Formats: sequence, C-alpha cells, structure tokens
Amino acid sequence: MNKKRFFRILITIFLILLAISICGKILFSMDDGSSYDLGHDNISISVTGDVMFGRKMPAVLDSGASPFRFVENVTKNADILLVNFENPVTTSSYAVKGDVPLKANPKYTYLLANANDVVVASQANNHALDYGETGLNESIKNLKDAGIYVMGAGNNAAEATKPVTIESGDRKVTILNYMDADNFQEYRGVMDPATSNSSGYSAYDTELAQKQVQEARENGSSIIIAYLHYGNEYNRSPNQNQVKISHELINDGADIVIGSHTHVTQGVEMYKGKPIFYNLGNFIFDQSNPATHRSYFLNLDLVEDNCTVTLYPTYLSNYLPQFMDSQSAKALINELYPQCDELKVNDEGQGVLTFKLGNITNETS
Repeated sequence: MNKKRFFRILITIFLILLAISICGKILFSMDDGSSYDLGHDNISISVTGDVMFGRKMPAVLDSGASPFRFVENVTKNADILLVNFENPVTTSSYAVKGDVPLKANPKYTYLLANANDVVVASQANNHALDYGETGLNESIKNLKDAGIYVMGAGNNAAEATKPVTIESGDRKVTILNYMDADNFQEYRGVMDPATSNSSGYSAYDTELAQKQVQEARENGSSIIIAYLHYGNEYNRSPNQNQVKISHELINDGADIVIGSHTHVTQGVEMYKGKPIFYNLGNFIFDQSNPATHRSYFLNLDLVEDNCTVTLYPTYLSNYLPQFMDSQSAKALINELYPQCDELKVNDEGQGVLTFKLGNITNETS
C-alpha cells in the first residue's frame, strides 16, 4: 500500500468518526425525555397562591386549628407544599412602607410549618420588606427555625436568588422564585431587590434565570418549577411582561410556571408543551372584595416522565379556603383567561392536564 492511499484511508476513517460524533451530539440534544433519568417514584407537590397570617387573620388563627383544614386532604398529603407567604414574620413595629403594611406574629408560624412535612415559603413578594431589612431578616430566621424552606428573599443577592432543591424518593425537585421588579417601581428605595451587601427579594433577571434553569438540569432535577410574583393586582388577564417572562422560562427549560400576586385568578396557557398558570389568586387571606374570594390551587403528580396537574377551584369562607361545588368550580374554570384546550374538566369541576417532564418542548404549541 502506497503512502497516498494510506493517508486517504486515514482521512476517510477520521471523517467517518467525526460524522458519528456530530450525529451523536445531535441525537443527544433531541433526546425526548431528558439526557438523564428523571426518577421513578411517584410524588406530589401542592402549590397555592397568596397566604397571609396578619391583619384580621388572628381571629381565625387563634383557635389553633389548621387554616388549611378544609383542603388538607390534598395539601397535607402531598410530598411538598409550596405557598406564597405574603407577609414577613416579625415583631417589628417599624413599617417602612406607608400603604398596607402586612406582618404575621411569629407565634402563628407553627400553623404553616404543620401544614405539611415539607413546606416551602416564597418571600419574593411586595410585602416581604414592609418592615424593612430588619423585619425581613427576622422573618427568614423565624421561618427557618420552624423547619420551613425559605426562598425568594435573603440577606444578600446570592441567598435571595438561590433555588430550593428538595429530594423526595428518587426525585429531585427544584423551585425557582422571582418577583417582577418592573411592577413595583413606586417602591424603589423602600422595597429593593437584594444586593451583594443588602437584604431584599429575588428580582427576575433573564440571564440569571437561564443560568439557574440550566444548573437545575445539570443537577438532575426531575422537575423545575418557576414560581413567580407578577401581574397587575385585581386584573384577571396576564400582562405582556408576565407572558414574556413565562415564555422565557420555558424556553430556558423550566417545566412549569406558576404565578401569584394579583389576588384574583388568571388563566392557563400551554406553551411548547409546558403549562403556565398565570395567577392562582388568594388562598388564605382577609380581603373583603368578593372577587378575591374565588381562587384555585394546584396539585402536581409526578409519575415516571409525566406530570399531571390537577386544578382545584376554591372559595374563601371566613378567610379560609374550601372546595367549590362542581357547578361553581366549572364556572370558575370557564371564566379563566386565557383558556387552555389541554385543561380538561372532570365531573367534580377539577381541571386536569398532563405534560412531559424533562428538557423538551413541543415546538408546534
């Protein structure tokens, strides 16, 4: 064999190996479920909207009975309970925000801690800093001392923006928590995002969110939940920024986006095969406006590579959530905007949809 032929054969072999390598990378990126095992244990995660233990709430909390008691057949039996805790837990009397400052007495913290064996409390909201950095820092300590996971706020930016990752069975659940800072420009200087040397909340940032979703994928998360505080209060339609943020998160690789803040319900969208629940409304709250008394919460059931979400319509009676009857529940779902064709309503008036877990999206959606 002459040298020219020998080198031609070597070059041919090299090109074949290069082609195999490239094809392998393409197939790997197109993997339908994920490039790793998502786990096999069945687990469930309950997610609520706004929970508040201040102002008029002691009237119903002082009994010592669980404020979740009318729906705890779902919320307590889940493996994880996630809530937006819409107040700092503090004894401070120095309110730095003039309008509607909210706080909860630390003596009620156990009622949240006892709602589930694993409770995650979001503090990325527009009331976390009602009593300044002192109130926020005290709140974080009180919640953690009660065994509650705290996210969305912290003593500095690294702590405030750090996702919560929980292992349940052979599953790994990662929850990201942000507030849309553009919604609250009027509170600049009083209610600011956390910085490298100051306490505050976790503000949504496109680059940070993308990085954290990618890291959650790399750590083998079975599901990535993005929990947002966004939207316009008392508006039952998502604004443009909500849609933009939610789509960005799913494009980044989040499995589901869930919103709080508006105190009323907003609808559901299926985007690239992944669900967005724009706003759940109030869950435990003392507002008098009847529009704030109709809401829903979610239960996420993970089975193999699928997640089935059940939407439970609720109404607030004496500030506490109770299940709606089937007719009222169906009416609430039918009024949601946007409407979601994939959300099917069963005879009990619960909405149900199923989607694929993993770093995949349905580009035709």
